[in-house]
Amino acid sequence: MPFGFTHGPLVQLANSAICSFFREIEVYGMENVPERGPIIFACSHANMALDPAILSNTIPHGHFLHYWVKDSLFKNPAVGALLRNAGNIAVDRKTKNNQKLFKGTFEALALDESIGVFPEGTSHTEPHMIALKDGTSWAALEYVKYLKGTEENGGPKKGRKALIIPVGIAYVNKRKYRSRVVVHYGQPIPMEQFESQFLSEQEGESKLAVKRLTWTIGLHLKQMTVNAPDWDTAFAAQMARELLWVHEDDLALKDFVQVSQTLVDLFSTQDESVQSLKRLLATYHRLLTSSRLSNFALSNISLSSTLDPSLPVSLPNRFSTLFYFIKDTLTCLIHLPFFIIPMLIHIPVYVVGYLGASLVEEELETQAQMKVVFGLLLSLITYPVLFFLLWGVLRGLALGVVLAAVSVWGLGRYHSQLIDENYNAMKRLVASWRLLIGVWTPKPEFPLPKFLDSYKSFAPDPPKVAGLSPTTKPEKYTKPKKLPSRVLVKHVLRIRLQAMKELNKTLLNIELKDQSVNASFWLVEEFVGEIEKPSKEEENLNEWERELNRGIRNGKEVIGFLRGKGARLGVRKNEEGHWAASSGGETEPE
Repeated sequence: MPFGFTHGPLVQLANSAICSFFREIEVYGMENVPERGPIIFACSHANMALDPAILSNTIPHGHFLHYWVKDSLFKNPAVGALLRNAGNIAVDRKTKNNQKLFKGTFEALALDESIGVFPEGTSHTEPHMIALKDGTSWAALEYVKYLKGTEENGGPKKGRKALIIPVGIAYVNKRKYRSRVVVHYGQPIPMEQFESQFLSEQEGESKLAVKRLTWTIGLHLKQMTVNAPDWDTAFAAQMARELLWVHEDDLALKDFVQVSQTLVDLFSTQDESVQSLKRLLATYHRLLTSSRLSNFALSNISLSSTLDPSLPVSLPNRFSTLFYFIKDTLTCLIHLPFFIIPMLIHIPVYVVGYLGASLVEEELETQAQMKVVFGLLLSLITYPVLFFLLWGVLRGLALGVVLAAVSVWGLGRYHSQLIDENYNAMKRLVASWRLLIGVWTPKPEFPLPKFLDSYKSFAPDPPKVAGLSPTTKPEKYTKPKKLPSRVLVKHVLRIRLQAMKELNKTLLNIELKDQSVNASFWLVEEFVGEIEKPSKEEENLNEWERELNRGIRNGKEVIGFLRGKGARLGVRKNEEGHWAASSGGETEPE
């Protein structure tokens, strides 16, 4: 299954697209990837075509990847020729003959090449990983059988058993332009620990070996991704992270998964104050989404430095919102002369990308792909047109074609260097305008209880915990209802202030009382904690049929961990005198 001439250009084109869309992509665990195959890379799958684009462009040692593609796509001669030339493998999922099913995979592995697969089977928008399919495990173990050989396939084959490398891709915000991504390559999973059971002639043992391997892959993937039991918990953790780390860059990408999962676990703790805080933060998230604001855009509006609830903090008045608007307008105007040319050239690309995303408003996992694809297509038209225009102007010069090419390349680089600062300034200006309109010319406020009633439930039967059990039901995502900013602005400001105070108070009380909080099994293993024992009902089940083990961590250790990673938390000078030690004395926000 050779790679044709289209593979390299397609990978480079994908690299250009993802580097334009995402501001930062960091990769960890590269030392876990052998320089030589055969290797099966089993990757998480939450962002459609962007996942293989990121996987192919972050993989170390220059490995090229064969991806599984359903065989029906090869029926069109032109599409089939392109797919084969790029190294993709046709998979006939209807056949029950595994040797036939994985024929192309075995051919690639026999050449010490690498396969890229997504064990979840489909891209999705869920607050947690969905149940893994067994195809990856069947392929790896059937290849072991293939190497041993049978009379039907010509006897033993030369070659090495394939390793499975789990790959977790974690997006800070998978559909947000200029967001960040972290990629983790996990420890290799060798086949030796599953081989004897898979090759056993005892009935059912081969399937059990496959289930064990799938479960093991899931454990590794879970340690490299963020998994919440439900949407409210996921939203609360996101808001807590954005409030505790005011600027996105304040939280290092290498700590993103650990910190985010720690917050998810904390809000999974069945404690009255924690659950009350979770509801408050989830409400704040819904208000931001519905009013088309973001916590980052509101970071101009300062909060109390101590966050002491007993100290009153005023909401922005008319003159302060006017000040924010004038300040943000001046900031944009100062930057504009340096950015006006690349901005005007790229405005059509931005607009087309936005329109592409609007076509799939109900599918969060598809929005980034549509932005990238539509923006890329228009870029492939814009840059050549610009080149030929410049070439026409400079044709009289000896090096006109070179100057035109260098100018277009330089313009692209110049745009990339300036886009983040100007994009953030523009978002702040839009937020300041909405605040100004909301405070100066408010409509009657939309009643908060009525607003919350529109979010009765995110799922008819939400799962209790985020696991990899096949019985876990996908949770339905509810599209937020968009409302005019003017009817929600004051609610947003009040809830923001209340959420920040309650967040700080709750976390410091957890630290003060050294209260135990929930923890994922892998965080318990990494930090000081305790794993819960399986229930009596689970003791007789196979390990992959149980919910993943949970555990607990001590409050002081958890809050110390968050503070050590840069969380904006008050410091307890002394336990008796600090406001976190008292439950009274709070004042309502103005």
